[in-house]
Amino acid sequence: MNNKDITIFDVDDTLVVTKSKIKVHNPKTGFSTELTPQEFNTFQQRPNDKMDFSDFQNPNILKGGMIIEWVFNILKRTIAKGKPVGIITARDSADLIYDFLSHHGIKINPDYIFAINDPKLGFTGSTAQKKKEAFMKFVQMGFRNFKFFDDDKENVNIAKKLARENKDIKMDATLIKQKWIPKFSDFK
Repeated sequence: MNNKDITIFDVDDTLVVTKSKIKVHNPKTGFSTELTPQEFNTFQQRPNDKMDFSDFQNPNILKGGMIIEWVFNILKRTIAKGKPVGIITARDSADLIYDFLSHHGIKINPDYIFAINDPKLGFTGSTAQKKKEAFMKFVQMGFRNFKFFDDDKENVNIAKKLARENKDIKMDATLIKQKWIPKFSDFK
């Protein structure tokens, strides 16, 4: 591989804001709530909490989301320059992400999409740990210089830690701050 640079994006609350919710129910306490991806980033799971991520498997909810234009424009400009783009998302279907991007006129190499909760990948640990495993897959592909965009501080921190642990890797990781993420209700 001649080009060792790649720009990687998270999906939810980085490229798009959707109406997807994580449903939380605790059968022991009776506690139930629905969380946005932003809220989930700071949610403290308790013993016996059951998580339902089914909204994140619905292609219509994803395609009906509101694009975060300034980040999506970075993705489009990167592709226009002929540079590779990757996706590392907590979702569980790379095909769903590929279809979403295609729906918006974006074509990327499907091998550069890691839906880290796809059981076929065999990734383990927290979301951040699984994202680190996905980064290692990109390293195995020959990439060394990363630009990374994600809305979760833990994911950004683990990406930076990966670069500190591997001196031949450069990581420019950008945290998409909550104040930069429009609320779905902000869109017309």
